Amino acid sequence: MADIKINSSNVVSNPNVGVLGYWFATNYGGVASYYSLYKMIEKMGYKPFLVENPYFDTDKEGVDVFSRIFFKSEGVRIANHYNNANLNQLNKLTDTFLLGSDQVLTTSSIRGFGKLFLMGFAENGKKKIAYSSSCGGDNLDIDNNALSQIKTQLKKFNNISVREYSAKKLLKDKFDIETDVVVDPIFFSDAQDYVDLSKKVSKVVEGDYILSYILDPSEDKKKCIAEISKQLSIDFKIALDGRKFTYENNYKKINMPKNVLPELDFYQWLNCFVNASFIFTDSFHGAVMSLILNKPCIIYINRGRGYPRFETLGKMFGVSSRMINSSAELNKNKIEEKIDYKELNKKIDAEISKGKNWLQNALSEKVIPQINDTPTVYNDPDFIKIRLLGTLLRDYGVKHVVLSPGGRDVPIIRMFENNDDQFVLHRVTDERSAAYYGMGIASRLRQPVACVCTSGTAASNYLPAVTEAYYTNIPLIMITADRRDIFLNQGEDQTIPQKTIYHDVVKKEITIPEGSGRLAELQARRDISDCILETTHHVFGPVHINLSIDNIGVGAKEPRESWKLLPFIYPHILRVDCGNGMGEMHKWVDSLKKSQRILVVYGQNAPASEQQLKHIESFASKYNCVIVADPISNFSGAYTLQPYNMLNAISQNQFNEELSPDILISVGGKRLMNDPLTYKIRGGYGNIRHWSVSPDGKVKDFYFRLSSVLEMSQDFFFEWFAKNAGDILNNGVYYGKWKSLNDKYGSPTISNFNANYIQSKFLPAIPKNSFLHLGVGQSFFDCRRYHIDKSVDVYCNMGTNGIDGCTSTFMGQCSVIGNKLCFLLIGDLSFFYDMNAIWNKQLGKNVRILLVNNNGSGLLRGHNLKAVTSVHNTSAEGWVRSTGFEYLSARSKEEFEANLSYFISDKPQNPVFFEVFCD
Repeated sequence: MADIKINSSNVVSNPNVGVLGYWFATNYGGVASYYSLYKMIEKMGYKPFLVENPYFDTDKEGVDVFSRIFFKSEGVRIANHYNNANLNQLNKLTDTFLLGSDQVLTTSSIRGFGKLFLMGFAENGKKKIAYSSSCGGDNLDIDNNALSQIKTQLKKFNNISVREYSAKKLLKDKFDIETDVVVDPIFFSDAQDYVDLSKKVSKVVEGDYILSYILDPSEDKKKCIAEISKQLSIDFKIALDGRKFTYENNYKKINMPKNVLPELDFYQWLNCFVNASFIFTDSFHGAVMSLILNKPCIIYINRGRGYPRFETLGKMFGVSSRMINSSAELNKNKIEEKIDYKELNKKIDAEISKGKNWLQNALSEKVIPQINDTPTVYNDPDFIKIRLLGTLLRDYGVKHVVLSPGGRDVPIIRMFENNDDQFVLHRVTDERSAAYYGMGIASRLRQPVACVCTSGTAASNYLPAVTEAYYTNIPLIMITADRRDIFLNQGEDQTIPQKTIYHDVVKKEITIPEGSGRLAELQARRDISDCILETTHHVFGPVHINLSIDNIGVGAKEPRESWKLLPFIYPHILRVDCGNGMGEMHKWVDSLKKSQRILVVYGQNAPASEQQLKHIESFASKYNCVIVADPISNFSGAYTLQPYNMLNAISQNQFNEELSPDILISVGGKRLMNDPLTYKIRGGYGNIRHWSVSPDGKVKDFYFRLSSVLEMSQDFFFEWFAKNAGDILNNGVYYGKWKSLNDKYGSPTISNFNANYIQSKFLPAIPKNSFLHLGVGQSFFDCRRYHIDKSVDVYCNMGTNGIDGCTSTFMGQCSVIGNKLCFLLIGDLSFFYDMNAIWNKQLGKNVRILLVNNNGSGLLRGHNLKAVTSVHNTSAEGWVRSTGFEYLSARSKEEFEANLSYFISDKPQNPVFFEVFCD
């Protein structure tokens, strides 16, 4: 891969163009679009390079995917990886940045890649262009504060063009930005270009065939495929979505195994289009490729992935008659209708010419440096956190602030003095006296008071008053400025250990993180909120907020207006419990009654009693909710789903458009690790409110959307909120959307003899009313893909997901469970870590251990590191026989299935250990 490096001898010059967008995604159409754009920029005399994914290190799809393989094979230049905090390094590579096509201006894209796609990193004087960018749908569901920030960034672009007519209207209505509609850059490569690329592999399909390229299989689309094949008397082949992790689900859903092609790389995907006689597709880019190659086609409008793109394509090229919404619109005449390719190609050529001219003009236009109306200090991480601190103090009603002079706290004091209309400021020179002075105010008002001091022994002088406040329950917020961690114990002036300086006499202490970027800001908001709330949580008392500041002159030259506090921060974390009074609690009831989309996340729990079930069912029958669970929830009731397969299969955009909640309520313990819902919520709309039902009242912002902590047990929550709901009823609409999608994605069919195959056969076969313990690792990771009877009591050591102790825990559980069948599903590494668990223990005949032995860590094998996969060739047979187990083994499907029925039965008179060897 031709990486661009930054060093004194290799700093690229002006002809370089940095291309931003989803080129790295496992999306065939996206790869074609970015490749074609790259080649067109190259033809225009520039030197393009692709800008790497800032989340490269944590990309769940990995790096060994067909998109990256293709670009590497074609010698495309790709810049070194920079995370969000270091994107400004890209300024050293080029003077021109170009945002590419596809859905780069959607709500989810802006939330996930906003700093990159909106070019917040680009310096003044850099050229910023958006070519044929897409907003996906016809709206952006983002709060007004975020819309204002997006508008500010988009206004700094030199030229913006969009792909859909609706996007032109949206940018005008939302941001007052005029744009042009231009063709997707996939058109910049002609039919011969794609034919040549397709020849780099041998034919994927021999003979005459209809290609059905399907992103989202459905029964109605299957009807269309069958009808087209019948009318044309040609067999069909099905290519599925290239997105990683979706193939198995889509394969099962389409349920046409003889016709479905294996997973394809990009060359193979092109080859299938080039050699097909007819195309049926629900993909926008699949439709475009059909038109470029002049293939007869039927286009199934895929509304779940954005209707506007299909609408624009139909109008732009006059091919709306080739589009259908359902099989009911399909007939022989439509299938056999001839496309006037000569006329179509004229329209394509005209739009390509328009797009090329637009791009050429945008790239060659001289840049007039903008007057920067946004203070550069707004990008300074210290300034961001200082202003966030002041804003949260204001939002939580902290009015009185005691200030003491110093050096390190200068910017904190500047923030307060520039917002003296929001606070009552008290200036007390000596810190020891200042802290007592603040305590005096707080003791009379019974309200939190903030005290601010500089670093070093100044912070030590707070200690006497903090101690007094702790033992007399007075709410003080001690804010200490600090030096960077790197200076501690290195001889730096005025630098002492401050993070825990009041450790034993404060209710809570935090140090605001030094890093920058979205996660650092989220942590700062959460921790500051937690500290302020803690001053009056149960008993009153002091808290400590420590903040390191690198440059005490930050913002010194900025006007007062630049220091203005942020608008009200959303979500604003609140805490409520019975002690607040039932009138206060009814505010939360009212919010639920008004909401149409409530998602209850039911975490790890013991099986619900009849009384608990009654209250949960009552709650669900009243509010417009759906309850999502997983196997360790041990809950199944009305309005309840286990949507693991579905959530893994659908796109972020589809989740946002169809399933995103207004309010997410979490109850119980943890979910099984790597829950896809977690990533969907974190990457989803910013207006999601997370209510955490937690008996200890602790702030736990797991989804980065926390707005309320309901300090109560889940039993009280369901009972009280159900009783106080009034005569409302769940209208079933939101649940219906979840269930409709969930029903489309069942358990996958596994053909290879591996851990997944074993789980797919074992889990559904577990007898009713048994107990199942899931070992940590692949055992719990994949169990969500398969059916487990709702009467089975399921447990997993999910506190820390540690691999050690699973068998010991299981044996302890067996000792008190009684006579019901007890199953442990465990991997080889987990078992061998904890093999002494079965030694010298009382073993009942109800004990069953299924060991999946694939000679190492199957879950982590993809990393290709010997120390991680821990490859071995060990069998448990000798050890388990010596401890009194009846031993079974299997090395094939036939052996496994022959032994499974005996293993799960009540026939054995001794504990049974079943070791299955597989890949």
